[in-house]
Amino acid sequence: MRYLSVEIRIQGGADEHHLDILSGALFELGALGIETREDSTSITLVSSFSADAEAELGDSVRAILVDLRLPQGELKIEPIEETDWSTKWRQDFKPMDFGRLYVVPTWLEPPPEAELVLRLDPGMAFGTGTHETTSLCLARIVELAEGSCVLDVGTGSGILALGALRAGAKLSVGTDNDPEALVVARENAELNELEHRLVLSAEEPDRLGGFDLVVANILRDPLIELAPKIGAAVLPGGRLLLSGLLVHQLDDVARAYLSLGYFEGRRDTHRGEWGLIELTRMRS
Repeated sequence: MRYLSVEIRIQGGADEHHLDILSGALFELGALGIETREDSTSITLVSSFSADAEAELGDSVRAILVDLRLPQGELKIEPIEETDWSTKWRQDFKPMDFGRLYVVPTWLEPPPEAELVLRLDPGMAFGTGTHETTSLCLARIVELAEGSCVLDVGTGSGILALGALRAGAKLSVGTDNDPEALVVARENAELNELEHRLVLSAEEPDRLGGFDLVVANILRDPLIELAPKIGAAVLPGGRLLLSGLLVHQLDDVARAYLSLGYFEGRRDTHRGEWGLIELTRMRS
């Protein structure tokens, strides 16, 4: 089956309001799904359409960009075979080393030196461990999780919540507002025989109790918006890991959490142009 890929690159980025409007307009045109990619100079929206989408699709997208006054850097529309989507990413997904833990795709065998192994099939959910922010979070989780109760905000495939369990956490709770992600996370938990220690929920973070370790690998704007709810889920003396962030976004997000008045000990870790913030909740 063939599809059309529509790639919109916005130079200089765009605020969340305009991105929401643009995404909504693309869905109205018939988009089957939208992926957002961000780097230090631009934001790219990649959407998929059925092959029988209107011939005027390009003109319609250009008109939307003009209406929103977005600085369009590039618009690409090209056909893609479905089999390319389902197999290409597998070619690049190899066993990944996170200290004591190896994340291994279901179709490969773990290396003999692997001490701990987490099997993973991402399915349609975000989170394979290949992205810098996921690997930054997982490497630190492996160091901190033993004996703790962990909350993973925006769990996606469940890789962080399950990685914490494999590294010795007593319990992991994964939240996500995407029902498909919760299904995939549950399947990955069963694949690793960890379902009895994983709780999955669509509830807000502050409604789930207190945790020794809270990780939120999402995006800048939702991290800032959810700061009071995410912060409230961290127990006194607990750790908070925040990522999904470009390096130049770290200060804005850290400021939102430090302004709550009960976090301290900021520590930043970088990998390429991406970063991780670690904070500790004060004990009193």
